[in-house]
Amino acid sequence: RLADHSGVSCDVTADPGDIFLRRNLNVGPVTVTGRNWRSSLGLTCRMIEATVQTCTLDVGKVVRDRKLRLVVPAEGQSMVALNSEDFGNFITHPLIEPLTVRKHNGNVEHFQFLKDDVVVDALRKEVTFFSNYQGQKWRCTLRRKSSGAVVRVEAICGREDLTTSMELTKLVSNFFNKLIFELDGVFLSYRDLMITEKGNSPTVLLALAISVHKFPSARASF
Repeated sequence: RLADHSGVSCDVTADPGDIFLRRNLNVGPVTVTGRNWRSSLGLTCRMIEATVQTCTLDVGKVVRDRKLRLVVPAEGQSMVALNSEDFGNFITHPLIEPLTVRKHNGNVEHFQFLKDDVVVDALRKEVTFFSNYQGQKWRCTLRRKSSGAVVRVEAICGREDLTTSMELTKLVSNFFNKLIFELDGVFLSYRDLMITEKGNSPTVLLALAISVHKFPSARASF
């Protein structure tokens, strides 16, 4: 459920007559759009548009139980626009699993993203954000490359450890490129990004693949 928004719409293409003729009902495409969303756990965005091409529904569940039950996962794509505040909310959201670094001695250390001081720079086409690791603050700079997202990680103060910096650069770059974010049965995975000046402030546009295994419960918190 959304805690706040300035717009939600859903566009569904379907033939109502099919519900009495088929065991499984194909509906689609289905497109959901919205603006200025804020979830109950603080996930925010300026704009979202998500489309799945086909939803195959179990007609028996629809008629008998008045529930939308998918027969197979529905696949599609989404575009999400984030300003600097939204980006900070995203990388520190409770459903984002924390990054860990396994040392040679077997110990595991946590790499923690920070919510504040995010800068989206449309001129340089980069996003700067910060993190804590080993009691030290690190600068992370996200850019789009042809090979995917690349995040350069550098120590802000203290002696520069190039080996650690390279290890963290690989860790955080892989985090974005292999990102899978689950919202109660809806799986979002990273495809691409673009940084633009469109809108009231510089914005990160995230292109995501969608795989809907079930529709989120009304009681789900995200």
